[in-house]
Amino acid sequence: MGTDETPLLWSPRLGGHLEAARRAAGMRRTELAAQLGVSEETIRLWENGSVQPSEARLVRLIALVSLGAADWPATADPVPELPAIARRLVAERKERGTTQAAVVKAMDVPHATYAGWETGRSAPGIQWFAKIGTFLGISEVAVATLCAVPFVVDFAKWPAFGQFVGARRQELRLNRADMAEALGVSVRSVVSWELGYRVPGPKQLTRLAAVLSVEMASLVAALPRRVVTTTLGDLILSRQRELGLCSADLADLVGTTEATVSRWVHGRSRPVPRNLVRLADALQMPYVNVVEAAAQAA
Repeated sequence: MGTDETPLLWSPRLGGHLEAARRAAGMRRTELAAQLGVSEETIRLWENGSVQPSEARLVRLIALVSLGAADWPATADPVPELPAIARRLVAERKERGTTQAAVVKAMDVPHATYAGWETGRSAPGIQWFAKIGTFLGISEVAVATLCAVPFVVDFAKWPAFGQFVGARRQELRLNRADMAEALGVSVRSVVSWELGYRVPGPKQLTRLAAVLSVEMASLVAALPRRVVTTTLGDLILSRQRELGLCSADLADLVGTTEATVSRWVHGRSRPVPRNLVRLADALQMPYVNVVEAAAQAA
């Protein structure tokens, strides 16, 4: 039990809320523990009401689990990230209460072409300015001005990982909704990654690298470092991310439990020789590298 935990005021009811929020966020105890730099057992004690998190860790807990909770208010609409012409087309169509199909028919434009304009994946060519102007009730010059405004993601104040993802989305003209759909996650998950409240899981990182068309190593390098004090822990977590392995996957490959892997990561125990061999195989690394890392953690 850490010295920053006070077994006062906390209750099973509050612990139950924490557990429910964690589950709603799709996080295992081991994952939450790794991000907070505590043991899985500490998370269990918080959830059953036996121990109270410190004020600093409680603030971090709220940030980590609440963005994924079902009752969290909706995040900002991703539409403001669209190019100006896309925002104007979407707004006009919604104001009229009409469908894309109706607009396509009125403009006599291919549906896929128009859909590309609304999602920001493509910009209208000059041959469409007159018809767009008629639909929007503005001049062709005004349409040209709207089309000249680029797709911009305001990522200047985001943490390093968010800046990396935001800059790449801007290059690809990819809004949060499109990326969330490609990844099979919610928009609020993308928001939480970009603003630094959470980090993608190993498998999500693999998909994210593919969607952004970047090397996995570059994506991993931009991630915030977890609070791990051992060389072996750093090695395990970095390779998990690179290989797209979650803690359960690694535990299965080694033939042990997630709790045991967590203890290795945080230096509370050291793998026996046979598990070092299995760990090297699971991490697809030379055995000598794993042994050296484990020796430094001893």
